[in-house]
Formats: sequence, C-alpha cells, structure tokens
Amino acid sequence: MPLRPGDVESIGGYALTDRLGSGGMGIVYLGRSASGRQVAVKVVHPPYAQDEEFRTRFRQEIAAARQVSGAFTAPVVDADPDAEQPWMATLYVRGRTLSDVVAKDGPLSGRELRGLALGLVEALRDIHRAGVVHRDLKPSNVLMAEDGPRVIDFGVSRAADNETLTVTGRLVGTPPFMSPEQFTSPREVTAASDVFSLGSVLVYAATGTRPFDGSSPYLTGYQVMYEAPVLDGVNEPLRSIVELCLAKDPAARPELADLHRMILTLPDSTAPVAPGTADSAEPGHQTSDARPARDGRRRRRILIGLAATLVVTGLSITVVKTAGKTAEKTGTHQNDSSQSPTTSASASAPASAAAVTPPPKHVRWDYQIGGAYTLPTGVQVVSRSHEDPPAPGAYNICNFNALQAQENAEYDWDSDLLLRDANGDVVYDEDWNEAVLDIRTDAKRQRLASEVNTWIDECAAKGYQAVEPDNYDTFTRFPDYLTADQAKAFMKLLSAHAHAKGLAVAQKNTLELVPDRASVGMDFAVVEDCGEWNECSKFAKAFDNNVFVVEYTAKGLSNACSGWGSALSVVRRDQSVVPDGTSGYLRETC
Repeated sequence: MPLRPGDVESIGGYALTDRLGSGGMGIVYLGRSASGRQVAVKVVHPPYAQDEEFRTRFRQEIAAARQVSGAFTAPVVDADPDAEQPWMATLYVRGRTLSDVVAKDGPLSGRELRGLALGLVEALRDIHRAGVVHRDLKPSNVLMAEDGPRVIDFGVSRAADNETLTVTGRLVGTPPFMSPEQFTSPREVTAASDVFSLGSVLVYAATGTRPFDGSSPYLTGYQVMYEAPVLDGVNEPLRSIVELCLAKDPAARPELADLHRMILTLPDSTAPVAPGTADSAEPGHQTSDARPARDGRRRRRILIGLAATLVVTGLSITVVKTAGKTAEKTGTHQNDSSQSPTTSASASAPASAAAVTPPPKHVRWDYQIGGAYTLPTGVQVVSRSHEDPPAPGAYNICNFNALQAQENAEYDWDSDLLLRDANGDVVYDEDWNEAVLDIRTDAKRQRLASEVNTWIDECAAKGYQAVEPDNYDTFTRFPDYLTADQAKAFMKLLSAHAHAKGLAVAQKNTLELVPDRASVGMDFAVVEDCGEWNECSKFAKAFDNNVFVVEYTAKGLSNACSGWGSALSVVRRDQSVVPDGTSGYLRETC
C-alpha cells in the first residue's frame, strides 16, 4: 500500500516507500537501505514512544528476535529502540500472510498444508532453541514465502528464563490463538504454549475457521480454558495431531520432534471438509459460530454482558487501556442521560420522507471506502470515504468514522471527548489503534455530533445521497464503558441532521440494534460478512431487502449469493478495500 499523508518517509537511514501493514502498536513499512537492500521496518506509533513501559517491551521484542536466526524466521538487521520514534528493521520477506491467503484463496490442503505445518514446527524449533517463547503465533504472524513459511513479530515473546513484563491493561497475545496458561498463569508460559497456538493455526489453515472463537475476547478466553476445540472439517490424521496440540494441560502436548514425525505422515492429498450444515433460512449457508480475525475493514460485534459471565470464572482479559475495573465500580456510567426526556436526539426534526431517497434495491454495487476508482460496469450504488468525491451517475453513500477517532487522529478532538479508563488513560480499539469517543452523556454527544455533522454537511455539499456512519457497534466492544442506549442516542443526532440535509442513513452492521432501526432513523443497511455468519436473513427482514452486503471471503460470497443473491446487493472485496490497480485489489460479485 502507498504511504499516507503524515507517514514517516525515512528513519534510521532507510527510505520508506510503502506500507506493508498496520497494527495497534505500530506501522510496518517497506524500506530500502542506501545500498538498495529491502527491509521491513516496524515503526512505533508516536503515543507509545512516550511510554517507557512500552519501550521496555519493544527492547525485549528486538532482543528476542535477534536471538532467532533460523530459515523460517525474518532476522533483525537493524534497530533503535531508544530513538525518538523507536523502530526495528528485519529482512524483507516477499509473501502474503497466512490469514490473507486463507481469506482470499480459501483453506490449504494436501502438500501446501503439509509444508506449512512442517515449516512452522521447524520455525518453533529454532525459536525455542534460542531460549525464546513466541507467545503470539497466529495466521497474521505467518508469512507465506515462496520457499516456506516465515514466523514474524516477536512483540509479546520473552526469553524462557526471564520474567514477563507486566503491561497494565494490554492483552498479551491474541485470544483465539492463545494457550490456556497465557490466561491463567502468564508468567509461567513455556514452549508448550506455542505448540497449543500451532494447533489453532493449523485448524485455521485447514478450514478457514478457528477452534476457539467466541463472540468476544472474554468468551473466546473461556472457550480456550474450559471447552473442547471445534474441529469440524479437519480430516484425519491432522485432526488427531491438532487434538494433541490443543490439550489443556501443557505437559500433555507433544514435543516438537514428535510433532515433526507425526506431520510427516500427512498425505499430499489431504483436503478440507466444509464445516457446518445448511441453514434452512439461508440455503447453502454454514451454521458454524466461529468468527475470523478482524482483518481489513471489518467491524465485528462483541455481545454485551459476557464480561460479567467471565467474572464468575475468574478470567480477566483486558483488550483496551484500562485498570481492569468494571464501569459499575469506577462510575463510568454515571451522568448518563440517554434515557432522559430532555435529550436532544430529536432537536433537529427529520426532513419529510420525500426529501430522503434511499438507494435502489438489488442492484450492482461497490465498496470503495479504502480509495475511490472508476466504477465497474453496471454498478449503480457505491460507498466511498467522505474524503473522496462521489461517482458521477451513481447513487453515492458517504462513509465516515462516527464513534471512534481515525488512527493517530485523537489529538484532533477535545481531550475530554475521548473515552478514558479509571486511571485517566484513553481507551483504544487496539485492532485499529483508534481512540474511542466518549458518548456517555448528552452534553458530550451534542459536542461530538456537532463535529461529525460537519462531515455530513461536506457529504451533502459534494453531492452524496446517503451517509454510512461507521462503528455504530463500538459499544459492543467496550461494554464496561458504553451502552446500546448511548449509541442509539448519539446515532439519532446524526440521523436527524442527515435527514435534514436530505441524506438517507445506512445502519452499519450492529445486528443487535436492528429492532430499533426505525426509531434511530436508519433507512437501509450496509452489512459486512452477513453471508459468512448467516445474518443476511435478519438484516433483509428488518430493512425490507434494502441491504448492501460486502463479503471478504470466498465462502461468505458463495453463501450470500446462493441465499440472497436474488434479493440483496452483494459484492466481495479485499480486506483492505484498496483501489483497482493497487496490489491486493479484489472484487467479485454473484
């Protein structure tokens, strides 16, 4: 991906030419040395550069990565953890991540799956021989190079004989691929933990789903610790191998040498079996409840109330900067006036129904929020970022981030409008490095809406016909802080303003608030992955088939097309929704 405005253009003597990826803690760029050598340069986000505790973690990452130099890892070639903006350069390995490969091309099978499994075992062997436990083996940390997989990102690894750094309020690992002991005894994690993660990664590679995948990190952690893995679609002998890897007791998991011998028995013709059974409401759909990693532009929901369930089990997982106290204990729900009769959600009366025109139903459409490009043939409806112009001759939907600040843009907002934890630290959506906005009181909702409404005004002035406020479901990811009523009250302000400007309003995802669509002012829906997760029928019923579906996987597109291709507008896009002509671009329809 090309550099964006504000991106670093050079660091440590390396010219940065492209973005390779972005995470909650930093951005990875393609860099070039003066001699022409290509490297992958990880640059820490500026806010974390001021956090000495984080700098210590970053130094540990560099030290751990430098200890490992096997054929199946990417060696460190340069680093400066003490720079004003810390960075680390590793050898550039050309290849897509395993998560990207599976999402775009489908699960692996046969020789490809066998080669992946053997390569990962050998990578872990090299890592463990160096006295390091990786602790975050997952599909997005596996590069699929031409000569075999590479394990990258030692950001949460540690030397096996060292104390784990305690980082307040940051989840150390990725729940669907963590071992039980990472939740219960993080300071006692051994190499066996990576074997457990390897089992989860192989299940994902073979099926496209994960063996532990609840509706929230809390429920996923509970499943990892107490429930049997879901192994639908994993054929023998791989099934027996991953069952051993996924043993709850670390001592019961196989050693890497034994695991290597077992994987050698995998046949070259191994093929995955489609998991699940057909959904009677949606022909051809799968009923698995497993959920994918939040890659690309996807915004998946987290069910409310699960945090309370996990308190009973003793599990404590924090995915944002928080002291780990519930809102009830810290008073974060106090002064909420979302139910107050004086709330001004209706302060601006909607325009007449005739003034607002929803998009046409069941037409070809495109999802271009990652960058505008010429409309494909036959496309009548398109969603674009509010920063881009509308497409001539089409019905245009204007997308903007409504309940979270854009990445690294939290400083554009008044400090008191950013959601904060009990310690006064800003709460972040770590998957996107986006600060969450504080919608808990009517006064703050009014101030936030006055800013967001300027984007709505810009959309109207540019000639858009509708708006798509993103992150309506933020409250589901932060139930200790935010509520559904607060989200609805804020969205009512935006809907009223949009209607007054003659713009229709799209509900983005947020299936749990579909029953309230009319009262909130939602005219139609833009839904991600409803084919993947059997949700199209519910949105179709609620919005009378005025639903625009974007899928990110081949399975999701197949399900959406077979079940709803004759009624809803469906498109498949690449996870980063990059413009046509850009590397990684993908667009398919029914």
